[in-house]
Amino acid sequence: TLNAAAKTAAAESELPSIYIEALGHLLQDDTPPLATLPDQDVITIAKEILQNIYTKEWSEAGQWAAEEAKLYKLGGSAADVSMAMGKLVMGSALIDYLRTFIEAIEYKLGVEGVKKPELLTKKRNVGDDVVYGPVNMSATLPGNTFQVWTTPSDNMESEEEKDTEESSNELGKVAVVLGAGNQSMLTIIDVLDNVLRHRRPVIVKHHPLRPWLAAPYAIILEPLATRGYFSQCEDVSVDVTKTLLSHPAVKHVHITGSFSTAKAVEDVLQKANPTLSSSKVKSMVTSELGCATPQIIDDGDYTELELLHAASMIACGKKSNCGSNCLSPQVVVMSKQWKQKDLFREKLLEELKRQPTTPCYYPGSVDKNKSLVDGCKQFGSKCTTIVAPSVSEETAVGEGDHVVLVECGTPGEEGFNSQPLLVEAFGPTLSIIELDSEQDENEMFLASVVVPFLNNKDNIFGSLSCSVFTPKSKGSYERLEKVLSTLNYGTVAINQMNLFGYTASAKGGIWGGHSLETLGQSGNGNIGDLFGIIGKNTAKVVVYGPSLETKPPLDNASPPPTVVLDIVREFVCTDSILKGMGNALALVISRTFYGTLSYLPIVGRFVGSK
Repeated sequence: TLNAAAKTAAAESELPSIYIEALGHLLQDDTPPLATLPDQDVITIAKEILQNIYTKEWSEAGQWAAEEAKLYKLGGSAADVSMAMGKLVMGSALIDYLRTFIEAIEYKLGVEGVKKPELLTKKRNVGDDVVYGPVNMSATLPGNTFQVWTTPSDNMESEEEKDTEESSNELGKVAVVLGAGNQSMLTIIDVLDNVLRHRRPVIVKHHPLRPWLAAPYAIILEPLATRGYFSQCEDVSVDVTKTLLSHPAVKHVHITGSFSTAKAVEDVLQKANPTLSSSKVKSMVTSELGCATPQIIDDGDYTELELLHAASMIACGKKSNCGSNCLSPQVVVMSKQWKQKDLFREKLLEELKRQPTTPCYYPGSVDKNKSLVDGCKQFGSKCTTIVAPSVSEETAVGEGDHVVLVECGTPGEEGFNSQPLLVEAFGPTLSIIELDSEQDENEMFLASVVVPFLNNKDNIFGSLSCSVFTPKSKGSYERLEKVLSTLNYGTVAINQMNLFGYTASAKGGIWGGHSLETLGQSGNGNIGDLFGIIGKNTAKVVVYGPSLETKPPLDNASPPPTVVLDIVREFVCTDSILKGMGNALALVISRTFYGTLSYLPIVGRFVGSK
């Protein structure tokens, strides 16, 4: 039997030098374990990271945002918007996470002048649930709030899980974060969650689609790297990744990806640790995986404007990133007996045609969705390709990039097609199902029909997030409390896009699959819970949007001008409002000056050539 030193040497001998150096950086004998650092020292690290974001050097590092636009196959104005939006999203997500983390720890330590966090001041009981909030989502999303719903659980942490958590904080033990392939900010949030919240030193293995993220990450996370708590390396091959995961120092792995990839990671860890039980190996992996995301249409009387806005949000979510998001709408759920169902279909088709199409850049997405649609056609389902204009004149889109709308029918009736419900499409496939609610009164459709259907994972894949749309005519949101309590999804958004559940995770909420979904289709564990109010309880985030009469915050056909996105970033990514105003004013003056020059024939030609 190899001793620990020999086993380590054997594993390292099969790793490229960059991986050995990255591991060695985290395994220095003089680096104190993260778990032993006083909270005040961890706050200092978090504040240093925050200052690095305020400098904005990261936003141009390695031209990562331009590389991302190339990955998305975008050109012209679409590329410009992508670059500006990418920088804003990454910066604002990191700042929200870090500010909330600092607030939580300083409140815990009793730092003078730090008030009790707002989320903790609003606490009430709804049946067996303990509800925190609501609190405002963001200054840029007026009228939107979120709550955290927790339910006491008997699933206390096992001794095996405790052992694994403790071992990942010991000297010489590290966590591997496998980079996400579809969004640039996900991996760095996963790093912060592991290092700051769980106190695990992290090595990032970047996704092969996004090697250029190493440049901005190096600037932002420099305070962790210099202390020996963070290192990163580019992807080399699947075999090299397996060897990294098999290294005896690796005691935890976090992955944002697919269900099959998460299972493959567990298999690698089991082979590398044959003496561990399968449950202990499973506890070594946290994951955020996919979902056949439901978009639930409550029955009732809607105005045409309400129907339009609900359809607009579903279309926007579906067409963003060409459907290659874990939270992309996939299944529209409505009552077979709903009197406005045909009118809603018309609105949905109109929105899918109006909002532009983006290229399906993600490897395998086009083929996977074509195979899914072909199977539905063979089954006899009506499949309609919704052709829409490209997101810009300079961006080429093909037939496989457009949304295909699949009519699945009604469960239990002849011709019902469950195929689009049982897999994550991760592409431009959207399906509609009609649930039979004839035996249930109007007010009971959600509670008696929708909830039991969606909670049964034989019917639909995953439990990550969903949206519920309901008309103003049915009254206040309080009538939905029973539905919110029993619907087993990690995020439930009311009259809003479910993607904002992720936003809430950086402000005290959580993001991840629902813990009662025992198959783990949407992953294991969560990110967030920065105030520590969830622990091992069953929990979900509920996002409340305004009435459907309010114009949705996002519309792919009318993206904000790049200058507006950059001005917002100047306000958000700064440590003071006054400085943000100054930076925004300087930006406007600069853009105006060069814009004016561009209209002068000679000087404009010179500026354009630059």
